[in-house]
Amino acid sequence: MPSILAFDGIHSLHVRGARVLAPELMKNSSHIAKFRRLDAALSKLDAEDDSELWIWTAMNACVNLLNAALHHAELTHESDLFHTQVEGVYARPNRTAGTLTDVAASPGDVMHAGQPALSTPLPASLQTASLALASIEDLREGFVRGSEVPTRLMTEEWQRAYRSCRAELCRMLNVGIES
Repeated sequence: MPSILAFDGIHSLHVRGARVLAPELMKNSSHIAKFRRLDAALSKLDAEDDSELWIWTAMNACVNLLNAALHHAELTHESDLFHTQVEGVYARPNRTAGTLTDVAASPGDVMHAGQPALSTPLPASLQTASLALASIEDLREGFVRGSEVPTRLMTEEWQRAYRSCRAELCRMLNVGIES
């Protein structure tokens, strides 16, 4: 992995003496469109019977909204990069060749609430939404990766967390909720 020597805002990254220009900006509309598709799919799932898929879909719907909100608040930058499982390493698509190349970059899209950690404190609305999202993300270990079976009371709590996260972020972004 290249070592980052300096980063001057969202414009360029200096890596071992080379200057890598920032990619074209990806519009928040992409995150919001993904959220809308995932939110529509989620409305067709039963949180108890389809718990694994419900958790995964809710988590991804909310993280797309969170990324749009972070970009909107200028806490992260919009870019045509995809996060990887390695903090600080993003995949840059070559849309013509259909390939991805790893690049070092400052936080653009986050993978999960608080991952990667941002250097700027979140405003209260983003903290509230991130806590609700984190409560959904915390379900992965037992219910998606594991074999725990949810109760109706558990799924009602998950649905409240999803609605809370969704409402907070949609309000911040002035995005109407269709489902």
